Amino acid sequence: MGKAFVPLIMTVAVALLSSCATIRSLTPGHDSFEHGMALFNQGQFDSAIQHFRQSIVENPESVQAYLYLGRSYVSVGRWKSAIQPLRTAFRLSPQEAKDEIMNLIIDAAFAAINDSRLGENGSSRDRYKELL
Repeated sequence: MGKAFVPLIMTVAVALLSSCATIRSLTPGHDSFEHGMALFNQGQFDSAIQHFRQSIVENPESVQAYLYLGRSYVSVGRWKSAIQPLRTAFRLSPQEAKDEIMNLIIDAAFAAINDSRLGENGSSRDRYKELL
């Protein structure tokens, strides 16, 4: 009797796991976020920005979309633009993620101040990246 239940348990487990994957892909903004992540991971930050922005429109509670939108802005040196999505990610995130996000906000704020004082040119961004 015990051996007869193993295939049944395996079938139920596979069905549950596949339904969880399907439910996740039906989450609003998921497809846009995944496209953005693919571009982000390839270093195509400018292209990723539009997908993260679309993901936020579709799911305004997506901490990850706000976080990676802010990280994309930081990666292209748009420090001021990075601050608001990072603040939103901080506000929406669980307590254990807040330290990492706060560090990104501080980095973006200091870089924005630095760029506004020295002019938004490549040399000031390059110096800041060296410091990081």
